[in-house]
Amino acid sequence: MLTADHVQVRKKGGELVLRGLDDKQRVEAIALAQAYLDAAREHLGRTREELSAAWEGIDASARTRRVAAGLRKLVDDACGFDAEAEIDPIALRRALFEHASATRKSGAPFDRDAILREVAAKVEIDAGAIDRALFADLKGEHVLHTIPVLGAASIVASYELGQAQAVLLRAVRVTCEVKGVSPAALRSFFATMKFHKLLFSAHRGEGDGLRVVVDGPFSMFESVTKYGLKLALLLPALRALESWSFVADVRWGKSREPLVFRLSSEGFGHDEASAPPRLADDVEALLESVRALGSPWRASPASALLDQPGVGLCVPDLLFEREGKPPVYVEVLGFWSRDAVWRRVELAQSMGWADRVVFCVSERLRVSAAVLGGDVPAALYVYKGKMNARALLERVERLAEASYPGPPCTSSSPEPRVESAKRSPASG
Repeated sequence: MLTADHVQVRKKGGELVLRGLDDKQRVEAIALAQAYLDAAREHLGRTREELSAAWEGIDASARTRRVAAGLRKLVDDACGFDAEAEIDPIALRRALFEHASATRKSGAPFDRDAILREVAAKVEIDAGAIDRALFADLKGEHVLHTIPVLGAASIVASYELGQAQAVLLRAVRVTCEVKGVSPAALRSFFATMKFHKLLFSAHRGEGDGLRVVVDGPFSMFESVTKYGLKLALLLPALRALESWSFVADVRWGKSREPLVFRLSSEGFGHDEASAPPRLADDVEALLESVRALGSPWRASPASALLDQPGVGLCVPDLLFEREGKPPVYVEVLGFWSRDAVWRRVELAQSMGWADRVVFCVSERLRVSAAVLGGDVPAALYVYKGKMNARALLERVERLAEASYPGPPCTSSSPEPRVESAKRSPASG
């Protein structure tokens, strides 16, 4: 992943604008990327320090130095390095220092090579390899064992995408406008955001448009870097959609100057959608635990998007079904912010909401289960540490047994689709 130091931008009237590569710069960039790739191939089986020295010897013009640094970073990220040692380097250093100390105390002449040979014999490694084994755990001594499979042109394309991603690392929030997207594509888009645990809210816009507001790393007090790297993955997910745009509020530079960064499908291209990501680890573990109980409730990944016009959209993670019972959805909000939970409470309490949903909330967010009363078809399951399958099933059962006013609920279809909370009786 690129950082802000690799980005070519200019400021214009309160906006941050990317400086794209012109034709001449792109040719130079491809040549540089090829040189970095060739050096990596030539240094297969050698240390990172040796490869870095070779990269330093590759000339880049003054105007391409920032681009060169970014390309080198991407090639480095695509390389595979590993520590190679027959023995734990820390244990080997300890044995060497103890033996050297004992030699000095004995009054015997200090002979470094002799000490190395004696320690090598004691730990049963080749004396010629002991120098390298001593510091094999240091980053510079890691050995290159795999090289990038991408070509130079693909590395340059990754750089251009990476510039925009690096800007998002400084975002406070990102407001996305999505239009003309199929329910299946929408579900895949939201599944990607949930897999990466991005904090978002979604609302219907005009016509078939959808507005998605995603919290940025600079809206947080902790885990800024880790969350920022996840937010950067929003861009590939957007590029899989046909028509999109976003406005990001960013804090740029050392002074964290507030600026606006805009991007759209018109100027940034379209990528074919990849397979939707699997469930997040905690949701997957919960699903397996529920199935292991042998309950009459059938649990599966949810494929529906629950839409309350004018209020918001809910993206459940799991669907619980049982013969003769209304379906119950489950959305896991354990990683979300407290404000996000209150938005879900508002959604559940809105006029006309009919879908039965259990929201799983970590007690770290300091929200009481009592905030959702028995007059709405939703419940909060507040858990400590790890979600408990049996406790969740109890809430699902309780929600399914209760009676609520409003339109009848319908079960989710196996195909992804957007459902409206305001249904007619004939919709089932």
